[in-house]
Amino acid sequence: ISFFTIGSMVYVSVFSKKNIDSKNDERLFLLAKRSSLTEYYEDKSGKAFNFKEYIPEKTDSIALGGINKRWIPLSEVNENLINAFISVEDRKFYSHKGFNLKRTLYALANTLFHFKNTFGASTITQQVIKNISGDNEITLKRKLSEIIRAYNIEKNHTKDEILEVYLNIVPMGENISGVASAAEIYFGKNPRELTLEEAATLVGITNAPTRYNPHKNPEECRKKRNEVLYAMYDFGTISEEIYEEAVEKELKVIENSEKENETNSWFIETVNLDVIDALAGKYGISKTAAETLLYNGGLKIYTTVNTEIQKKLERYFENKNNFPKDVNAGLEFSMVVCDSESGNLLGIIGAVGKKRGNRLLNLALTPETPGSSLKPLALYAPLINSGRINWATVFDDVPTEFKKSGASYIEYPKNYPNVYDGLTTVKDALRLSKNTVAIRLYGMLGAEEIYRSLKKDFGFDTLVRKSYDKDGGILTDLAPSPLALGQLSYGITLRKLTEAYTVFPSEGTLSSGRSFVAVLDSDGELLIDNSISKKEIFKKETARIMNKLLMNVTESGTASKITLKNMVDVAGKTGTSGDDKDRLFIGYTPYVTAGIWCGYRDGGKSIGNISKTHIKIWDEVMRDIHRDILKNVPDENIKSFSEEGIVKREYCKDSGKIYTEICEKDPRGTRSEVGYFLKGNVPRGVCDKHVICKYDTLTESIATDGCNEDDITEIALIMVENRSFPKEIIVTDAEYVYRETDGSKPLPDTFDLPYFYYYIEEGTYVGKGRRRKQFNSSCYLHND
Repeated sequence: ISFFTIGSMVYVSVFSKKNIDSKNDERLFLLAKRSSLTEYYEDKSGKAFNFKEYIPEKTDSIALGGINKRWIPLSEVNENLINAFISVEDRKFYSHKGFNLKRTLYALANTLFHFKNTFGASTITQQVIKNISGDNEITLKRKLSEIIRAYNIEKNHTKDEILEVYLNIVPMGENISGVASAAEIYFGKNPRELTLEEAATLVGITNAPTRYNPHKNPEECRKKRNEVLYAMYDFGTISEEIYEEAVEKELKVIENSEKENETNSWFIETVNLDVIDALAGKYGISKTAAETLLYNGGLKIYTTVNTEIQKKLERYFENKNNFPKDVNAGLEFSMVVCDSESGNLLGIIGAVGKKRGNRLLNLALTPETPGSSLKPLALYAPLINSGRINWATVFDDVPTEFKKSGASYIEYPKNYPNVYDGLTTVKDALRLSKNTVAIRLYGMLGAEEIYRSLKKDFGFDTLVRKSYDKDGGILTDLAPSPLALGQLSYGITLRKLTEAYTVFPSEGTLSSGRSFVAVLDSDGELLIDNSISKKEIFKKETARIMNKLLMNVTESGTASKITLKNMVDVAGKTGTSGDDKDRLFIGYTPYVTAGIWCGYRDGGKSIGNISKTHIKIWDEVMRDIHRDILKNVPDENIKSFSEEGIVKREYCKDSGKIYTEICEKDPRGTRSEVGYFLKGNVPRGVCDKHVICKYDTLTESIATDGCNEDDITEIALIMVENRSFPKEIIVTDAEYVYRETDGSKPLPDTFDLPYFYYYIEEGTYVGKGRRRKQFNSSCYLHND
């Protein structure tokens, strides 16, 4: 077996050499060697788009905890600790070349024959490789690759350098890295002051930091300590007398004190995730290795945080009295704030309440159903941009199909609230979030065009062309419900959605969403340049029209209760999942863009009626933020959304065409509105929807031949010819509809039906108004 094993080692080693990046290992080792705590900075210029413009100021006003680590030179570590590690982990440390051939062969044989439950073969140098790279996959190839990498490190560095790095990066439980922090937290001492049994305790912890945690499992920790002491006696570093005396001593550690700054803020955790991804991507290392580098490399991170905004978010979200009482039953909220111009992340909160730990679930980074908040990005802006629709384009707000269900029919799609209004402009369809119009817009664009834009332009990488649920069912986002109504298979994170909305206040240009601008090593050398990158998604004029459209949502639409509009221009869009398990609002001003999500953490419960809405919470937070932004800005200098380059025109809201005198006669009042248009895509032609009819003012119905001329006036009804439903539904403009008749059929003898009722094909319906008496009923009292 020895020849076979050695042959395998040679073969795999030759193969591994081709796949080993020794430069990366050296870089990681050197960064770890000069390691110190990671430092985070805020940009005092306020508007840095790249690394060179950044004016760094170290920030300590938001929680910057995480790995508790303090670097210490080898000269300050006492003999007991060094001897304990050598005795337990690597007795040949000072004589091998990075690996112990005999122990490796035994370990390989054990892998094949399993004659022992555990058999450690890693030297201290190999453990350094594992800790700095994060590579710990249990495979023969990885193990032999590790041997080569350890050998390379041994060629370039002294034993003392290797041991020093090892002692400073070895995991010690409780987010502690290295013996210096461990000695302080567990014993309140410097490593040079540790007693023999204290040193043995620390060495024991490294074997399984959770199992041998002295605060949580003191008895297990004591047993492991004694095993370490025996290893020292067995190796000859302590005498039998000293060993027997040490194992009888009690395990004494100081009380575990939870420090405020040991918990990362939501913002810093978000930065850390982004930096880990960036380091792994640029240097071709694993995310675990990048994480080790982040926590042990003494990096300087230039963040995009606005500490005042982050503190405002934290203060608000930590106070549960700011939220409905349902938060005590699991209702949650999260919020994201970005700079409207640059897209930079300024603040983020992942849950309600004070953050009491690291690596908690951040609900702002968890994909949720966007609902109608997807519509402006997926449907309205692309179609306006290409000139296929405009502000005044009219669609019929009625179901697009009826699905048979037993003896009845179910209309699709439903609006929320479930109201159909009939002829509706793009402006009102977006303002009132009409699902029926969204489905029609989807038909104009097509699934592939929408899908491509959301994936490529906005980076919504959670969209799926085809996937499977846990029961084997097929999931796809290439369908009307996901792409038109936002009912995506896996959702989008609140952060991604909020960043995407900055395309509107930044006038059609989308910036790369960033939480950091640059990463430097401890010597100030640039490791990651995350300077802003921009791409034009929509024309400036399109974005300006979208700003005006989305302002209607906050002025008289689904977010009309927002009061921030009294301080500054506000636009935005609401969104709700079909089962009411997610509610969102993404809103923005010329200064900042913010998104809020509301739902139950486990996603298993509908939200229902709550005493305070997510929109109200968004409004309160954003008012607080803007009080600071605007406090020294004269009223005349407050930014507003530009109208430059777009055309302002009057139109008829029933046809989307030029308003006429006939439109004036609509009994519902003025149908004139003013909208904003791209040049070349303005209302053209006169209104062709309004038709003059004679109306009996005495009976308040369509006049017939027997009506008194003195009681007759002229009104204008609307021509809608294509409505035909298999069931009766309420359509608010149905009672104002006109249809041609030839006098061949009788008029209804009731005010409850339209005058053309008997001209409707049998078995079909055309909708009716909310009132029992229909405005377009005929005057049967005077009918000859």
